[in-house]
Amino acid sequence: MKKIQNFCLMAMAFVLLQSGGCNKIKELDYKGIKNAKLESINFHNTAIRINLSYFNPNNFSIDVKETNLSIFLDDQFVALADQPEKTKIPKNALFEFPIVAHFDPLKIMGPALKSIFAKTTKLRLQGTAKLGKDGIFIKVPLDIVEEINLRN
Repeated sequence: MKKIQNFCLMAMAFVLLQSGGCNKIKELDYKGIKNAKLESINFHNTAIRINLSYFNPNNFSIDVKETNLSIFLDDQFVALADQPEKTKIPKNALFEFPIVAHFDPLKIMGPALKSIFAKTTKLRLQGTAKLGKDGIFIKVPLDIVEEINLRN
């Protein structure tokens, strides 16, 4: 019984020490969309791989286990996106984070045509990601808004 109590006390101390260090976590700095590549296309499901560029200002690496995003074009829902593989974010570094957007090309025609005639269009990625280290993950909200210039 004494061993169980000691183990519980040590586990609680470890969690407190780990959570105390978490107060100094700096938010990742979103830099923009790096590139996009068509992965698959058919009449009912098209997939585009998009690399999001970020900078990690922290002195430690972070693991991203799961990402679920909704994509909006000029405030109209157009696609769902997820993370194709677990990603390790390096410490104090610029990095690219891959997501894959899945959408129905027939349903996106309206917003896409409307955007063609505009000078800029608003792209919004909204959802959650599971971030963590050493097997401990927390779900954090994501809300990225970017004005894309279509007349370059």
